[in-house]
Amino acid sequence: MLEQKKTSNLKTLLTALLVMALWGSLFPMVKVGYSTFRIASSDIPTIILFAGLRFTLCGIILLAFCSVRAKRVELPARSHLSYIIWGGFFSIILHYSFTYVALAIGEGSKSAIIKQVGFLFLSCFAFLFDKNDKFSVYKVIAGGLGFCGIIATATDGTGLHFAIGDLLLLLASVCSVVSTLVTKKATQKVSPVAFTGYSQLIGGVFLLILGLSLGGSIAYIDLSAVLALIYICGASIVAYTLWNSLLKTGNISKLSVIKFTEPLFAVLFSGIILHENIFRLSYLAAFLLLIAALLIENRPWRRKNESENI
Repeated sequence: MLEQKKTSNLKTLLTALLVMALWGSLFPMVKVGYSTFRIASSDIPTIILFAGLRFTLCGIILLAFCSVRAKRVELPARSHLSYIIWGGFFSIILHYSFTYVALAIGEGSKSAIIKQVGFLFLSCFAFLFDKNDKFSVYKVIAGGLGFCGIIATATDGTGLHFAIGDLLLLLASVCSVVSTLVTKKATQKVSPVAFTGYSQLIGGVFLLILGLSLGGSIAYIDLSAVLALIYICGASIVAYTLWNSLLKTGNISKLSVIKFTEPLFAVLFSGIILHENIFRLSYLAAFLLLIAALLIENRPWRRKNESENI
């Protein structure tokens, strides 16, 4: 029984790390999308339009998959609409409006790290929102170390430096935490795949309309742009579906700590894809602090009677 629990926890951990790798790769790939579609960083309406295009396509693909699997059109129950609408509002509309604008004016590597602030809070205080989550001093220590890691990314040796893009990312982080709590409740009643599809479709259509109404337009497209969009949509579909499935039965605080690894992947992929300078002492300090937070939260030295589900 104990061996089965360990195997299950390892599978959950590896699945969550796969999600973090996919999300981490999206930070530089979205910037590649701007470049291939020739979207200027100052063209906010088109940036919002691009986000809307991404999530509208993701929603359509996911709902088509659900309908084919069920051999009927998957329509949400009226009692589930509020969860889907709130999920789309926080996880897509607000979260990605802030994130896409911030990515246009900031670095993909730094952006991914700052976005973890909200999950630092959630890793420590998830017990306030989920009765199945337990308070632990280790969670507070892990959260504190993670917060120090966030601060480290904003230093350059002369002090703290937060730009407008950093503030937008902090707001995006708060929205992401709210959407996580909404998703945790929603997936107890709705299929994680269907919930992901409907929330992304609703959020995507809203952003499409908003971007178009503000004057946004995608005037250039070629094969490289199409390939970038295919990767962005594919990674989004897989990552969000797996993450929402993990939230259905997983421990919020532990998943929140695992989410600290997302910036590790984002920095790695930003260095490979965008050739950003990732060899900075501040980033190294942040990585070490975030890894320490992850180890403390998951404590490989934990006693048998202290074992918890991820």
